[in-house]
Amino acid sequence: MKKKLLSITLLAAAAVNAQTILWNQDFTSATPPGLPAGWMQNNVDGNTVVTNLSAYNFGTNAWVTRDVSSGYPTYGKVAVSTSWYNPAGTSNDWLISPQFTVAPNTHLVWEAIATDSQYPDGYQVLVSTTGTTTASFTNTLLTVNAENSAWTQRAVNLNSFVGQNIRVAFRNNSNDMYLLFLDNISAQVVAANDGAVTTLTSTPVYMAPGGTVSVSGSFKNNGGAAVNTAAMSYRLDNNAVVNQTMNFSALGFLQSAAYSFTTPTGALAAGTHTLKAWVNSVNGVTETNRTNDTAVAIIHVATQSRPRNALIEEFSSSTCGPCAGLNVTFDPLMNTNNPNTGGQVNVIKYQMNWPGAGNDPSYNQHGNVRRGFYDVQGIPYAITNGVTEMQAHNQAEINAAKAEPAWVDMSSSISVVGNNIVGTTTVTPYVTTTGNRVRLFQVLAQKYYNYPSAATSQKDYYHAMRVMNPNGAGSLANLTVGTPVNASFNHTAVTVATPAQNSFDFWINSPTVAYEYIAFVQDTVSHDVLNSSSAVYNTVGLVNLEKDSKIGVYPNPASNAATIAVKLEETASVEISVVDVTGKVVYAKEKETLGLGQNEITINTESFKQGTYIVIVKTNEKVLNTKLTIVK
Repeated sequence: MKKKLLSITLLAAAAVNAQTILWNQDFTSATPPGLPAGWMQNNVDGNTVVTNLSAYNFGTNAWVTRDVSSGYPTYGKVAVSTSWYNPAGTSNDWLISPQFTVAPNTHLVWEAIATDSQYPDGYQVLVSTTGTTTASFTNTLLTVNAENSAWTQRAVNLNSFVGQNIRVAFRNNSNDMYLLFLDNISAQVVAANDGAVTTLTSTPVYMAPGGTVSVSGSFKNNGGAAVNTAAMSYRLDNNAVVNQTMNFSALGFLQSAAYSFTTPTGALAAGTHTLKAWVNSVNGVTETNRTNDTAVAIIHVATQSRPRNALIEEFSSSTCGPCAGLNVTFDPLMNTNNPNTGGQVNVIKYQMNWPGAGNDPSYNQHGNVRRGFYDVQGIPYAITNGVTEMQAHNQAEINAAKAEPAWVDMSSSISVVGNNIVGTTTVTPYVTTTGNRVRLFQVLAQKYYNYPSAATSQKDYYHAMRVMNPNGAGSLANLTVGTPVNASFNHTAVTVATPAQNSFDFWINSPTVAYEYIAFVQDTVSHDVLNSSSAVYNTVGLVNLEKDSKIGVYPNPASNAATIAVKLEETASVEISVVDVTGKVVYAKEKETLGLGQNEITINTESFKQGTYIVIVKTNEKVLNTKLTIVK
């Protein structure tokens, strides 16, 4: 799935890929589900769309329009077709453009996406020179067997039809797939030679002082002629311009290729720097279209880097089987890192309402805003520090996230009086930010709850976001080096047996109601999390453990994982074991030195059979034990 996040800010980018637009359709004028004026659709197959897609209002239509800005903010309204029918069948659905006259060097350009990578719709692009019936579309320009699950720009050359009046058709010919979106369809008269710098991928948004930057990124051919060479330049601030000729291999229209300058920048001092890269000529022809040939990146150099508290954000659901399969091992792994306790690892889980809409009580709009921010199209999905999608979901990835430098110091605390929760955070910046791009996010999460009616095998849930301040978009936090930013989150908690979906209530059907307060600072353009912090408040059970008088275990009953808490008034050597009713040791942890205060150790109980066990904790002074019940 998607998720390749740019680490730069493009302040100048191509708004137009050609010098002349014959016509353009971005579906802004449409009133969903209807099509824009002049466009036609033909439902040849006559199949019945599944009720799961009733929100799209297909009816008997082959294509409809829909506003998808909540999931794809830069796209707004799009044209949509489907091949998901009841009963299953093959689609034969046509979207037909208005008629237009083809000028020399005209290309048809559009963007498309198949919204589910496991069920990707394909389609044909056809031309008619005689009429609007499907039989008149005798020229097939392109066949896409399965469209990509990320927005993809495509183009075909219309030079074979110069001087003719034509119509273009997009025909969905898939069988039992999902959804196909089209947008930004245009006929463009293309200049022969036109290049663009679309990215500066090697450029960090944040870095420590004294480092250099290797300048590289992506070059795009917006011209009709194949590109073999491009003369390019870059400049840092007002320093000398660096020039270099890049060689490409017959790069076709709208195709991209990597470029890299062999000369890096000089050392960057603390402060804000501007890096610009541009195209001077293509194939020896001087650039004439200057609207799209330059990219600019802003680099924030901190006065120093700081140790990082890694932030892990996971999108999950109680209705998602693959989520349950992942969390069997992922939850115990994260809990062994003692997250959200003021240490080096912080975790936020956003419970989604899909694939089973309406079935996860912990879903609310604050989490949905974060889903839209990352453009999450499939779950489970986990990301570290805002920019790195987790693949293996292992300790190595967590350690790598912890090892990244941070650019602010953060500290947080939480207090609870009655049902009033107050979280406070102080941010000490070592970097000055620009452009209103940085925001402070404050989150109240529930450390643990049990949901026995969950649709999947997962019944235990950890670190679930319940409410954000002021919402999922956070609050503006322009940073100035050395100037602390103080923030607080005052929330009156409501605890219920099972929260209503879209509420901000907390669960009380667990042995302990533990409130977690997590704060983080994020660049909302590059997605970089500058740092995070946390604090936890346990309202019952675990927080009041007296010295060596008892131990706490939660959840209890447990299924896949259990957390053992021991509170110490001094550093001590502790040994933990778990035995079954016959006295057989099923888990043993060698002596470990634990520090002053409350310590929590999470153990994986996935392999334990259902039944009753005894947890034994040996400290310097005595042996403690408590019962643990395992249910499957």
